[in-house]
Amino acid sequence: MKPRIRIATRLTAATATSVLALGLAAPAALAQDAARPGWDSSSPLTISPSSGGAGTSVTVKAACQPSGPATSQAFQQNITLRKSHDKRWVGTGRIKRSGLQVGRSYQVTVRCSDGVTLSTTFTFTAGTPSGGASAGFGGQGGASSGSTQATALAIGGGMAVAGAVGYVFLARRRRSTGNHF
Repeated sequence: MKPRIRIATRLTAATATSVLALGLAAPAALAQDAARPGWDSSSPLTISPSSGGAGTSVTVKAACQPSGPATSQAFQQNITLRKSHDKRWVGTGRIKRSGLQVGRSYQVTVRCSDGVTLSTTFTFTAGTPSGGASAGFGGQGGASSGSTQATALAIGGGMAVAGAVGYVFLARRRRSTGNHF
């Protein structure tokens, strides 16, 4: 076999291995957003994190155009919602530092401009929030963080395997031809 054909064959094999590794990891990466707690796209109103202690920063997302702010006895002040890039209405605020009962769930309400009232709950705890901000691994707390990290590890592992396979093909080629470029 001619050297150019061998190079092309090995590069094609290395590329195919890379594409296969990434192709197997991609569906898990795409499913990650659907599994994130507090951000279910089918829920018309979400709060993230859904539980936390005094002073916790929370983000409220609503699927409708609000006729006013998001309200709750747990909030330091009402949260004004603004339209985001994903066509949902979003706002952030803080949980009160005093006057709340540990373990109690407080209703969060948004009144929509079409007359519909949306509600969810926030549970006050003595500790830190149970969910995290969408900020990579650092903010991923809660029950599904294992699947998020597993997805990232699968993608990274697939890329590492693809790189190792490519390196082995090139190293063997160099040894067989004596070409060290």
